[in-house]
Amino acid sequence: MSAAPGEVQRIGAGELRAFIQDAGELKKGTLLYDGGQLLNLARHENKLFCEARGSGAAPYKVTLVYSGSPAPAFKGRCTCPARTFNTAFCKHAAALLVAWARAPESFVVSDAAPPGAPGAETARKSVKKGTANAQALMKSGVEQVGTLVRELAVAGVAAIGADRIEQMEKLAEGLRENRLRRLSARTLDLAALLRGPAAGAGPAAGAGPAASGPQATGARRGALPAVAYANLMADLLLTARKLEKHLAGEPLDDRHVEELVGKTWKASDRKPAEGLTLVEYAFSTRTTSDDYVIRESRFLDLESGRHFSEKQILPAFMAKRTDPKRSFAGEVLAGARATTYPGYPPLRLDFTDLGDKRPLDAGALEAVLARALPDVGAALAALQEHRKDVFAPDLVPVAVRIDTLFARGARLSAVDDKGEALHLPDDAALEERLAGSLRDARLRALLGDVGIDAALPTLWPLAAVVEGPLGLELRPVVEQGAAARSGPLEGSAWNAAAREAGASPAAIALGEVREELAEALATGLTGLSARVTDPLAERLRDLRLEKQAALLQGLPQRPEPADRLDDFIKLYQVLEMALVRLAGATHIDRASTERVPTYESVTVARPDEALPPDEVARRRAAGAMSRYVAAVHYARYYASLPASELVESIFPLWADGTATPTIARTFAPLGAEAIAAAERALTVKAGRVAKLTAVRVLQAVALHGGAASADAAAMLGRVAEHAKDAGLRALARDALDVLDAQAAGPGGAAVRARRAARMERVQELAKTLGAAPTKEERGEALKALAELGDLSALPALRRAFYADAARGVREEAAYALAQLGDVEMVETFVRMLASRGEDEREAKIAAYALGYLGDVRGLSELLSAYAEGYKPGIVADAIRAFGPVALAPLVDLIEARPEIAKRAAALDALKKMEDVAVAGCLLERVEARRGDADFPERAQLYLKLADVHPHSRREVATAVAAALAGAEGKDAQAALRAAQRALGVVKRGK
Repeated sequence: MSAAPGEVQRIGAGELRAFIQDAGELKKGTLLYDGGQLLNLARHENKLFCEARGSGAAPYKVTLVYSGSPAPAFKGRCTCPARTFNTAFCKHAAALLVAWARAPESFVVSDAAPPGAPGAETARKSVKKGTANAQALMKSGVEQVGTLVRELAVAGVAAIGADRIEQMEKLAEGLRENRLRRLSARTLDLAALLRGPAAGAGPAAGAGPAASGPQATGARRGALPAVAYANLMADLLLTARKLEKHLAGEPLDDRHVEELVGKTWKASDRKPAEGLTLVEYAFSTRTTSDDYVIRESRFLDLESGRHFSEKQILPAFMAKRTDPKRSFAGEVLAGARATTYPGYPPLRLDFTDLGDKRPLDAGALEAVLARALPDVGAALAALQEHRKDVFAPDLVPVAVRIDTLFARGARLSAVDDKGEALHLPDDAALEERLAGSLRDARLRALLGDVGIDAALPTLWPLAAVVEGPLGLELRPVVEQGAAARSGPLEGSAWNAAAREAGASPAAIALGEVREELAEALATGLTGLSARVTDPLAERLRDLRLEKQAALLQGLPQRPEPADRLDDFIKLYQVLEMALVRLAGATHIDRASTERVPTYESVTVARPDEALPPDEVARRRAAGAMSRYVAAVHYARYYASLPASELVESIFPLWADGTATPTIARTFAPLGAEAIAAAERALTVKAGRVAKLTAVRVLQAVALHGGAASADAAAMLGRVAEHAKDAGLRALARDALDVLDAQAAGPGGAAVRARRAARMERVQELAKTLGAAPTKEERGEALKALAELGDLSALPALRRAFYADAARGVREEAAYALAQLGDVEMVETFVRMLASRGEDEREAKIAAYALGYLGDVRGLSELLSAYAEGYKPGIVADAIRAFGPVALAPLVDLIEARPEIAKRAAALDALKKMEDVAVAGCLLERVEARRGDADFPERAQLYLKLADVHPHSRREVATAVAAALAGAEGKDAQAALRAAQRALGVVKRGK
């Protein structure tokens, strides 16, 4: 229906999406209207007006302006904070349009715009009134948080029902709208914590609507992470107290303004920063608990050593339609200029000039090392200084020189050249990514964030500077914030981790006291009696914390539980700082450690025993041994074998990715003998890992020198030029680059230029893969990286595999990693296949990837899937891709479970293997078992397996007939006739 001039067009509910493009805002607006949150609906000329209830004392003023040309359109204006982002429709404006579509008769026709409506007064009056309202709304929000904290502290979490948690979530939304950013985020975190780990998953089956209220929340309290809860409560109270003073007239330091309430900082408010030389060491995209998307680059300034960040911060609905900020990975921004926002490190900046961009080279990375903190002690000192400000963020950025990583149990520590260690988070994903970044490279420094995990000073690494065969490299480790989101350890888990990490008995004792205090806060300060505090006070005195003990014992003497809160939180905070000092750096005794051969930068406690590969694999599968300890055992075993056995037994030894470094070192001095073995591995139809090992052997021979060096280099050149396998070509090219870099003269310069051109292309595609908004664009970048066949693409491909939002992109990343021979992914793919009952699609991806790789560590799980009849075509192809290395284990499996041979699809793997190899494997078994009592029965099985090829059928049938010549007995005669039928001596069917 068209509108008369100067009026508003009538619309139907079905037309709302034509005017409000954002479905999320429309949904929120509909909920507001249905909830009766709109007041004083009015219409004047071509404008609609209303007031919308918010969390504060005064409602928001909302206006919609209708325009009929060039096409019908509505433009929303509102006094809520969302107007800062210049959105066409905030949720309040959306609600007003919903009201107009559904109930236009409810709008009062007015002779003028209502007072206070956006645009109805002069700008000066609006600003003055808005400021007064903002102060009142902030004060109201702070008071609500103070009330919430007191209620929880006095009564404990058992008294909190689901309806109260929903109120907390609504309060958090109102706090954000009123610019109380820290209180908003912490309130949301607290609500999520009280909902428990199943939040958002819906009620359990059979729970019904009754599973809510105080009883349900009380049931959850048993699993409540008390330390995390107490940390949030302390943060909320201290922030509220600070803001109370500010609203009463006490000025806030600019960096506290940025952290606690936020501000739109004008260019004139910001400080200029000139002469910057910036290197981006991390790029991330993450969503906050209050639904804001943050895209961030993290930089180190090579001039000052300071850390900076560039951020793009948008509400989630706007992020979908806004071009993402770009990454500067692989570049140095020399002479950059910017303005910096008030705040804490990393200082947020806004570029005014990106300066002269140049490629990230060895000189820039040497400057990174020069600006890094010299040791772990300096990193801990930076953390302690940072934590003196209770309103500082939880984490402080550092770059610190690290000599090795020490693997103790499931947790890693970063160790400096003095033997002092800083803990890394107990995070399996981080450990896997670190392993991928450090393989075949020496660690020089870690860049990331230092903070507290429970009471353990912990470094969350974002990137590593490593030194490989081709010099220094900056390798990403993990997306920023990913590890830190796992939360602190609790209870016995913290105690076990602290003991394992080498924390002192005093630190563990103080950690236990602090945790019991956290439990008391969760229970409620009403129950804080002398019976609770006296034993804890005594333990504090044992730790020579007399003042803290006295403060604790005085708390129960206050009759009003609410009066205990401030001093309780003060005590809790003081004990945290004491605990940080006690649980600081740990010393590692280098004399008792052993370097991991595959990972030059990782050490482990020297194992007392030597284990064979099958036992190592069993313990790894059971989770009883880390990859690093396993690598030491593998290396010991392979190093103990004589070179003659390694030459004769290429399979399965060369198909084990963990053995590659040891085999290369062992073969380096063998010259022509090593080249012959490598040529055999490259020409036999075998899994990719055996061929990759062959390339490593050729590289080792060429680097070793001697008469065979030139021949090894020539063979590498042929592989790099003619191999059909992209992974082989890439590895051979890298090997040739290493040879050139080792040579004197112009060869070194040539390889640097050659690699710089490839790296530029890799980095360009990696940026697209990491930041492109659509899965189609990211998928194309991934395919291009795989086709490029450069091993420097592995970190970007791993990030896509672990973190891309689109499952299809993650799947293609898995295939690309396998194609490039990334043996670090084997254990991940094995776990995916082992979980085939939970996620069939992931298991299918893993089966394909394990077949591509051909690493024997994946063979056992593939055979298990084969025995189950899982995806027989896919699994048979994967097993066949292993080549000769899979034959013996496959026949072992069928001998143990003869019923498998009855399946038509079960013999596909043998059928697709070379007939000579199949015949050889079965002939060995015939010869080895011809005298066994059950040989006739086994002979028939061997004949059935040999029947997949004419050649193997003839060879095995001849051997069986010879073995059973003259034998008596029903079973022996049956087997003999079967052999004769296979040879055509006796016709089939008789």
